[in-house]
Amino acid sequence: MRNLIAFLIKNSSWFVFILLEILCFYFIFQYNSFQRSVYLNSSNEIVGRVYAISGEVTSYFGLKETNQDLLLKNADLQNKLLALEDYIHDRNNDSLKTQAIATDSIPTKNFEFIISRVINNSISQLENYITINKGSKEGIHTEMGVISQQGIVGIVRAVSPNYSVVQPVINPKTSLSCKVKGSNTPGSLAWDGVDYRYISLEGFPRFEKFEVGDTIITSGYSGIFPEGIIIGIIEDSKSQNDDNFLTLKVRLSTDFSSLKDVLIIKNNDREELTQLEKEITTNGR
Repeated sequence: MRNLIAFLIKNSSWFVFILLEILCFYFIFQYNSFQRSVYLNSSNEIVGRVYAISGEVTSYFGLKETNQDLLLKNADLQNKLLALEDYIHDRNNDSLKTQAIATDSIPTKNFEFIISRVINNSISQLENYITINKGSKEGIHTEMGVISQQGIVGIVRAVSPNYSVVQPVINPKTSLSCKVKGSNTPGSLAWDGVDYRYISLEGFPRFEKFEVGDTIITSGYSGIFPEGIIIGIIEDSKSQNDDNFLTLKVRLSTDFSSLKDVLIIKNNDREELTQLEKEITTNGR
């Protein structure tokens, strides 16, 4: 206490000076309209900039929550779209049904979508894999399809209680059935291990019509992916050893270098279909 008093006495002139300066500024801004307006404008500018920076920081940290919300809405829209496509398809094939489409009468689609986040990803290896933060506890199992908001990603190959490993299309072991949008001729996708941005559609019949810029989509034949999931865009073509077929160079719609969030596709009828196919195979032997 004695040291504090000594310090105040020793520096009393400085404290008096600071106090007088404060009083001077107060009287200047209080009784002079011009100086007061300058002060208010300057303070508003500073406060505005602080709020702007604070808002940007808050928005940045809120991006994850916003993105998750968008994924939920996207998954819901995917379900509704697929359900509507099935409903329209059934209606077109049944000439006896003539009543108009009612929203509340659209049946539940066989496919569901589960949101997950990528926690590990490789794009520069010959055999690339992706690890996601959902596992068997959330109903994930092997042979489930995985897509992003941009397009196709791959297939689940290994599952633990809390995590899963996805084999992406940029892995030579991945083989998927696909087709050119607007065509019913299926083809097979294959990655050559060179560029993660491109994949090849092999065995495409030469007589089939297509153009550079056409969209490649899933065929829906595998039961893993519904029909119509975008894979990429045709950029080039070349002849195979057999002149009756072409290999199409496809630029993938999914950017694997920035992949963060994915949707896992659950086919509620896949187990039934698989069991039925096994029975046919067994009975045929």
